Amino acid sequence: MKKVTKRILSFALAAVLLMSTLVFSSSAASATMAVSVDKESCLQGDNIVATVYFPSTFDKAAALDVELSYDKSKLEFVSMDMGVGLDNALDEQLNGKVYSENSKVPGKISWVLAGSNNFTFKGVFATIQFKVRNTAGNGITTIELNVTNAANSGYVDITSQVTTADASLEIIRNSVNDFVFELNEEGNGYIITAYRCATVAELKIPSYYNNLPVTEIANMVFYNHSELTKIELPEHLRIIGANAFSSCRNLTGISIPDTVETIGESAFLNCQSLISVKLPLGINEIKANTFYSCYFIENIEIPFTVKKIGASAFKNCLSLSSVKISKNTVDIADDAFSQCIANIEFVTVDANAALNDFINSNYPKATVKIVEDISLGTVSEVEAEVEYTGAPVVPAMSVTLDNGNNVTEGTDYKVVYVDNVALGTAKIYVVGINGYGEGYVSEFEIFCHHTSSQKVLVAKPTCLSDGKYRCTCNHCGTVFEEVYTSKGHPAGEWVYDERPTYAKTGIKHKVCTVCGTSYELNTVADKVYPDVDLNTKINSNDALLILQTAVGKDVYVAPEGLFNADANGDTRINSSDALIVLQISVGIIKL
Repeated sequence: MKKVTKRILSFALAAVLLMSTLVFSSSAASATMAVSVDKESCLQGDNIVATVYFPSTFDKAAALDVELSYDKSKLEFVSMDMGVGLDNALDEQLNGKVYSENSKVPGKISWVLAGSNNFTFKGVFATIQFKVRNTAGNGITTIELNVTNAANSGYVDITSQVTTADASLEIIRNSVNDFVFELNEEGNGYIITAYRCATVAELKIPSYYNNLPVTEIANMVFYNHSELTKIELPEHLRIIGANAFSSCRNLTGISIPDTVETIGESAFLNCQSLISVKLPLGINEIKANTFYSCYFIENIEIPFTVKKIGASAFKNCLSLSSVKISKNTVDIADDAFSQCIANIEFVTVDANAALNDFINSNYPKATVKIVEDISLGTVSEVEAEVEYTGAPVVPAMSVTLDNGNNVTEGTDYKVVYVDNVALGTAKIYVVGINGYGEGYVSEFEIFCHHTSSQKVLVAKPTCLSDGKYRCTCNHCGTVFEEVYTSKGHPAGEWVYDERPTYAKTGIKHKVCTVCGTSYELNTVADKVYPDVDLNTKINSNDALLILQTAVGKDVYVAPEGLFNADANGDTRINSSDALIVLQISVGIIKL
């Protein structure tokens, strides 16, 4: 017994050692689990895809707890899909499997799975869609992966054998997110109503938002943003609001696009470092305090379109020494240039009475430099309408002076085109430069025939009202509506309110077979003569057909004949109708 017992114990010990070897062999396996992103860098507001995957096959885990963590202040979870690799792992389980996931906790996504024997993992575990938050700060953000528990089918912890690899993403500031946009009343452009950044020195304001142009900067949007040194304005801008850039003390230069039509009061007040300014052609007024205390502006050219310069417009511009001003500027506030250089030079054309009066009254030390008046002549005519091409339309221009002097574009004048790409009214400014002043304004229309467009039915027509197509021109991209004309009621069936007979007319109307509407009301129904066989004669044969029909005999009578067979109009076909036919046929009843 002792020998047997020893043998049994030996076999048992060997079995335990063998199982231990198998378990250890399983637990010794290692694997890598990784996460990657589809972009190395992206803008605030962009979408990214993160992929969790196994770079190589891993088949030694029966239980697995995985956690992915991300910065919830920078990334927003959107959606998640199970990967093919995880599908395969679950499909291979023959004796039961359990799987759960949770993505509802901001900043963390968890997976837990278990099976009665080891899973086989390979390839994509899961794909996750994230949106980079508009408020996410610049810089690197890391998506971290962590296996918190792993065990094989022998219940041995193999967590330490599973390594993980994280992913990093650079977030780049998206300047669009620095602005607050509001749709204008016309619905054709956006107004910038606020600016939410204070760290950027050189700023480019976006020209478009939601596929519409940025047309206005509201009052005080950039007020006191002293960090700004350079600003590029949007190309379709129309309005700069009051105090829009006031107290931007480090702003050194700004070029205002020629599309701008209005600059509000004090727009650049106290921009103490501003050196150069290009004013837009087309404005008709420089309002009060517009450039008050812009210490370093040395030269300014007032567009020939300006009629009025408001109070203190250039007051305290301590370096302002030269102003080119048009004869069209007839209203100049007394203190418009006060506290500028005493012997400030005004450049203008001869016989500028308004300027002379202004200087005599307010600036006795000022000097005047006379340049030639290019407006004393004519410019070549431009077509009133030009077809859209998608490219800038630049009609050639030439100037002929009344005095016979030759002038050259680029040397004596420049030509500026405004709004000359899109449909609508384009403007041309011809402006005297160097030894010339003044100018001309011409307009022309850019149009498109919309001969080819894509149509989408947005409102179906009814019998009583037109429908509507939304059309997109294949040539110019314009979206417009086109009427889908209603075809009216289809041929409806007549309904008799009062049936006609051989003796009197009736009343009828139609009922639409599509919408059920009654129309053509109170229509007179002509008298109906009992010509049942439709041979233009009323005789005993018609009476016979009526009687045969009345008793249900199988005889063919055309529908019109059946209608005629109801001679007395009581909606029944019987012997009374046949009697009327016989009386007509022998002349008792006269038609």
